[in-house]
Amino acid sequence: MRTLKRDTLPLNTKKQISLREICQAYSNEKQYWLRQFQAWSIQVHLGRSRTIRDRMIKQAYKSPQGLQARHWKLALEDAAETWNKYWQALFVKVRPKIARRKDLSEIEQHYAYWLLKSFSSFAAMMQGKSPDPSFPIEKSAQKRIANYVRRLIRACQGKPPTVKISRSVRFDANCYDVFEKKECQYIKLMSLTPGKRICIPLSGKTAISGTITLIYSADNTFNLHIPQALKKKNPPKTSLEAVDLGYTEVMTDTQGIRYGTEFGTTLTQASDTLSHKMQKRHKLHSLEKKRRLNNPQQSQRLRKFNLGKKKQHSNSKSVKATLEKQINTSINQLIHTKNPSILVTENLRHAFIYDKPKKVNRRLSSWIRGKIQDRIAFKALAEGFRHEQVNPAYGSQSCPLCEFVDQGNRMGDRFQCLHCRHEDTADRIAALNYARRMNDPEIGLYTPYSQVKNILQDRFHRRLEMGKNHDCSGQDSRHRTRNVSTVPIETENVTAGREKSRKNRTVNQRAKQNEYV
Repeated sequence: MRTLKRDTLPLNTKKQISLREICQAYSNEKQYWLRQFQAWSIQVHLGRSRTIRDRMIKQAYKSPQGLQARHWKLALEDAAETWNKYWQALFVKVRPKIARRKDLSEIEQHYAYWLLKSFSSFAAMMQGKSPDPSFPIEKSAQKRIANYVRRLIRACQGKPPTVKISRSVRFDANCYDVFEKKECQYIKLMSLTPGKRICIPLSGKTAISGTITLIYSADNTFNLHIPQALKKKNPPKTSLEAVDLGYTEVMTDTQGIRYGTEFGTTLTQASDTLSHKMQKRHKLHSLEKKRRLNNPQQSQRLRKFNLGKKKQHSNSKSVKATLEKQINTSINQLIHTKNPSILVTENLRHAFIYDKPKKVNRRLSSWIRGKIQDRIAFKALAEGFRHEQVNPAYGSQSCPLCEFVDQGNRMGDRFQCLHCRHEDTADRIAALNYARRMNDPEIGLYTPYSQVKNILQDRFHRRLEMGKNHDCSGQDSRHRTRNVSTVPIETENVTAGREKSRKNRTVNQRAKQNEYV
């Protein structure tokens, strides 16, 4: 399943108030059930929330928030799903800790995993019990493992889930009607008043079915999130493809094909425009503070007509939508042309050091690298391919042919190996190295960058000792042509001499270090 976002057309004040009221009531009802599920007697029924729902129906439960019956049932199911996701995310943290315990026998480890399998055994364990499994295990070990898993859960457990912002409400198929009138699609949503529904015009036309969610945004707009079934996928054309994520373009593959070349221009323009506007707003903020006591009327006019955030939020939303569209288009182009079974990317979930000029750092800070990774992860689920991440350290500074690594190999977007003279674009070099690192037993995803450099240098010097110097004979004609420089012979000889001297210094320094190891 995937989620389709549909925007609503502008609504009048009465409809906006009604929708905000139902969002607030639904959120309060969900918060009530989230608190109820904190009791272990109810946690047992997390996997089957209908049991609690049927019990409340027999007790003639009525929502204190004024919700109709369908809505408080949806709020109950929503709260149960939230608690289920909360515990499943916690189990993901706990299971690796259990696997790292070398003093546990196989049957003890199996029992620890079994305690996290069902909510009935899990709830019993959290209440101080050691439930009996279907396989044999000693009672003493059973109690000891239950105590150990309970301590792990409490150590990793954070705050219980709560409703932080009242901005969403769910509707199942019985809570809405869809119709078209004068080439416009409308949806009637159930309100707090029985027998009365709120008619909302929608932008565009798509099929609407299943349980939908209405989202209220901070800029006083509403949109619908509609689930859709995924289409049948074509068999992959290539087994593996690697890409290098960039700033000037969204990505570059192993063949040097660039996707989303307008991405950097949009990012730079948006960052510079926002910086220019915020400089002006800061001056107005300072002026408004000075006028707050001496001239309160002027201060009020400044806040109302010059320091509002409605237009700012609208522009930010427009830029975000443009960037997301470019990211989606680039990924779709890659999937359409390559259709890989495995897509390898660099891992960007680490802290970046912005050591460049202030203007460049500001532009780089707006690089939505997390959005690119999240979108690739989603496309992997939607399109049916594997998404693997590798360590990005020295990806664009190490030669894929001779494995010589040095900062001088890369000059901007151009790569030229100081040892074997292999020349290419830095982004393609990075993509080629990422493809090789997927099955690299030495360079893992979380290997420190300093250790990665030592590994690459050791490989290069082992290659030198074995006499396996690359002459770049595997390069294609395009790269061989680019290696034939058009500069005068004297200049080329001087440059080659400097590069050779620098190369020899680097190699000799490393060789001297190895003598004393």
